[in-house]
Amino acid sequence: MKAYFFDLDGTLTDARDGLHSSFRAALSAIGLNSPGSAELDRFLGTPLPEMFRALKPGISQKEIEGGIAAFRTAYEGGGIRLNRLYPGVREMLQKLKHNGTPVWIVTSKPQPYADEVVEDLGLRPLVAGVVGAGLEEVDTKRELVSRAISEAGVAASDVIMLGDRHYDIEGALQNGVAAVGALWGYGSLEELKSAGCKTFAKSVSDFCRQFVDVSTAALTALSVPHAAAG
Repeated sequence: MKAYFFDLDGTLTDARDGLHSSFRAALSAIGLNSPGSAELDRFLGTPLPEMFRALKPGISQKEIEGGIAAFRTAYEGGGIRLNRLYPGVREMLQKLKHNGTPVWIVTSKPQPYADEVVEDLGLRPLVAGVVGAGLEEVDTKRELVSRAISEAGVAASDVIMLGDRHYDIEGALQNGVAAVGALWGYGSLEELKSAGCKTFAKSVSDFCRQFVDVSTAALTALSVPHAAAG
């Protein structure tokens, strides 16, 4: 493989606490009582406009903008700092850096926030680039993966995408990129399978065992989406 694409929240980092508190501020701003943590978990990794429409059908664009503004205030005020790397992530990225394999973070998180998280966690020296959404959060994962392929200057068949939500899997497969489902993240096995994922990793170390600590010949089988066995 010539490049590895990684989702951010739920794949490299656990951002649950900061996102939950910011979600609650946003929902209050659009006149909704905050659901419990289990319900909020459903929306981890979901663009805010999509979340608002699911919880308040018929919501106006003005309300969506107000909800996003409230989320940003809460998130920038402290939620963005409540991030931790999953065990083994830093070591995995260091190994890929040592091997000379470019790593790109491809996330639906707005670009400024993604950049800030990468800086805060000290990941900048370990990644070749970060591709995030616009502040309106209307970019699809398909568009983001396509942009990352272009910026990385590689063929889609030479990329592996690791993600924990159906958006990641769909965005990868729609671009002809091999997709691997991260089972430690926010999405379920059933969600990932429904999105077309056929290859899974139970942990960061399991992903490394399957896709980092292997020969180039072994990775060749993953160059076509759907081809890898899980």
